[in-house]
Amino acid sequence: MSHELPGGFVKDIVGYCDPLSVRPGDRVGFKLSSYAPGPAITSLVRLISGDDRPHGTGLVEEPIDSDLPAEVDVQHQPLTPGSYAVVSGMPEVASGELSLWFYPTLVNSERQTLVSAGSFAIACSEIGIYARWEGGDLLLEMPVQERRWHEVKFTFSQAVELSVSVEALGVGERPQQFQLSCEGPAGIPGVDWWFAAAQKGQGHFNGRLEKPTLISNGEVVASWDFSIGIGTQEISDVSGHGHHGELFQNPTRGVCGHLWDGSVQNYLINPDHYGAIHFHEDDITDACWEDTVSLNVPDDLPSGQYALKIEQGASEDYVPFFVRAPEGKPGSKVAYLASTATYLAYANQRLGFTNDAFGDTSVRYANDAYLFAHPEIGFSHYEYHRDRSGVHFSSRLRPILNMKPRNQTWSFNADTHLTAWFEAKGESYDVITDEDLHLEGEAALADYRVVITGTHPEYYSTEMRDGLESWLGNGGRLMYMGGNGFYWRVAFQPGNPAIMEVRRAEDGTRAWIAEPGEYYHQFNGEYGGLWRRLGKPPNQLVGIGFAAQGFDGGTYYRVEQGALDPRVAFVTEGLETSDTWGNFGNQGGGAAGEEIDRWDPMLGSPEHAVIIATSENHRPGMLRVKEEFHMTEALRSDPNVRADMVFFEVPGGGAVFSTGSISYAGSLAHNNYNNEIETITSNVLQRFKDPEPFEMPG
Repeated sequence: MSHELPGGFVKDIVGYCDPLSVRPGDRVGFKLSSYAPGPAITSLVRLISGDDRPHGTGLVEEPIDSDLPAEVDVQHQPLTPGSYAVVSGMPEVASGELSLWFYPTLVNSERQTLVSAGSFAIACSEIGIYARWEGGDLLLEMPVQERRWHEVKFTFSQAVELSVSVEALGVGERPQQFQLSCEGPAGIPGVDWWFAAAQKGQGHFNGRLEKPTLISNGEVVASWDFSIGIGTQEISDVSGHGHHGELFQNPTRGVCGHLWDGSVQNYLINPDHYGAIHFHEDDITDACWEDTVSLNVPDDLPSGQYALKIEQGASEDYVPFFVRAPEGKPGSKVAYLASTATYLAYANQRLGFTNDAFGDTSVRYANDAYLFAHPEIGFSHYEYHRDRSGVHFSSRLRPILNMKPRNQTWSFNADTHLTAWFEAKGESYDVITDEDLHLEGEAALADYRVVITGTHPEYYSTEMRDGLESWLGNGGRLMYMGGNGFYWRVAFQPGNPAIMEVRRAEDGTRAWIAEPGEYYHQFNGEYGGLWRRLGKPPNQLVGIGFAAQGFDGGTYYRVEQGALDPRVAFVTEGLETSDTWGNFGNQGGGAAGEEIDRWDPMLGSPEHAVIIATSENHRPGMLRVKEEFHMTEALRSDPNVRADMVFFEVPGGGAVFSTGSISYAGSLAHNNYNNEIETITSNVLQRFKDPEPFEMPG
C-alpha cells in the first residue's frame, strides 16, 4: 500500500549508505527501507544537478554502467530511536540497596525507566516513583520535578523501602524527602541491566542519570562512574568486579552532574562534577539497517558525485555518495571539497517548513513531506529534542532526506549548482569530502593545486581547519565559493566519523545554546562554539567572515576600485564595462544573498587583500550577525552588512579568492552560463590552475 504523506506526496522508499566517501575498488553498502515492501528498480547515476525548480539548473543525472542488479527486493526496516546503556551478565542479588541520581527533563504521564533488569525496574512519571520486582510493586507518590536532581534509594530483602531526596534549587528552598515501605521479599535477578530504557524502544527516560550503585551484604557489587571515559561509548564499573557497560545511540556526556557548582567549566579539570549522562527518547545516530544492495566501485569510475537511484512505483529515492580518485593518482589538479560536515549539521532540518526564518514554509517536496511525517528519523543540529534540550549529535548512519536532489536549494542541493557548472564548462575535477579532510588533514589535499569549496562550508573540525591552513601555507590555491564558512567548531566521534558533535557555546547565530558548564565536546575535550571566539576567525583563513543573514531576496555586487589593481587583472579579463555584477540568479534573484561575508582587518583579514567588489542595496531582512551587536536592537542601514569579493596571495606561491555569498553559485547558470559571475569564476579557476606562483605584494 502506498505511503501517502502530507500535501498528497507519495514516498515509500528511503535509504542511506556507508561509507559516504570511497575510492575505485572500494565497496559501498546501501541500506534501504520501504513502506511498500517489494521489488524496486535500481541504477547508478552521476549526480550533476539536483535543482529541479522551474527556474533552477534542472535535475541533471548521467546513467553509469555498474554491477548493480536491475531490481532488488526492498523490505521495511524500522527506525527505533532512544538512547540507553546495557550492562551484560549482572549477578543475581537477593538483598541489598540500589541507589542512583536522576534529573528528569521531560516529566509527563508516561512511565520512564531509570533502570531495569528482567522483572525488576525503577521508573518515574509525573505522579511519582515506581519500583517493580518479581511478585510485587510499589508507587511512591510525589511531585517529580523537571530539571531537579533526585536521589532514589531502593532497599530490598524481606522488606522493601523506596526513598527519594529532591535537591533544593536556590536559597529560597529546602531539600525534600519522600519515603515508602512494604513487606517483601524482593530481589534483582541475574540478567542484563538496562539504564534509561526498559528495552530497546520501550520506556525511554528523558534526562540525566548519575552514579548507579548496587550494594549487597555491605559489599559494593557494582558502581558506575559516568565521569570516566566521557569520550567513549562505554560506562565503567569502579567496584572492581568488571561490570562495565555499553551506550547506544549516543546519549550526551560531558554534562553537569549533581555535584556541579559552577566552579569549573571543563570536565577535564574536575571530572567528578560531570558524572552524569543525558539520555533522550529521540536520540538516534545509527539506524542499524542491513545492506539491501552493495556496489563494488568500478576501477575506472572517475572521481565525482554519484547516487544510487531507486524507483518503486510513484516513489523514488536517491542515495548520494562521493568517489575520490585512486590513491596517489589524481585525475585533475582541481578538487571540489564537498561540505559533508555541513550536510550533517543540517541533516533532516525542519526549519524550512516549521517557521518562517527561511521564507516560504509550505511543504514543497516529497522528501520534506516524509521528514515532516517521521520524527523518528532524527534531527539536525538546528533542532531540539522533545525535552527541549539542543541536539548535540548528527549522523549519516540514517536516511538524510535533505541530502538528496529534488529538495530546497540549501547546503547539498545548492552545492549542485557548482557540480553543474563544472560539467557545463567541461572542467576536470576530483571530489574529496570534509570527512576525508578530517581524517587525513593536509594529505587529503596534497595532490591538488586548486581546491573549490561548496556554497556553505560552515562546520569545521580542528583537523579540517589545520589541514586546509597547512595546505594553503604550502602554496595551495583556494576558491571559497560561499558564505558563512568556517564558522562553528565541531568534533567527530573517534573511530567513527559518521557521527558529528556540536557544542554551541555562548555566542553566534544559532538555534540553541549549550547548557552552562557544557561547552566542551565530549568526543575530544575541545571547547566548542565559534572559531571566531577561539581566536581563529574565518577572516584569517579566507580573508572574509560572516557578516549578515537574510532570506528575503538577493542583490548585486558594486565593482570597487580594487578591480583595477593589476594583481587581479586576470579576474576581470573579458568582462564588459559595468559598475555592477550579478544582479540575477536563481537564489533570491542576485549573486549576493542569504548569508554573506565581509573583509574586516580587526578580525584578521589580510591588509594586502584586494576588495574587488562589494554588495549593496540588500533587502530589509538582511541583518548583521548576532555576535556583532551588543544591545537588543540590530543596527539599521549598517555599512558592515555586505558581501566582499576578495583576492589575496599567501606565502609559498598560493592565493585565495572568496565570493562572500551563499547565493553566488546560483548565478553561474544565468543566461546559459554566459554572464559576468561565470566569467569571473572561470577566470579565477584558469589562473589558479596555472602553476606560475603568485607573488606576495611589497
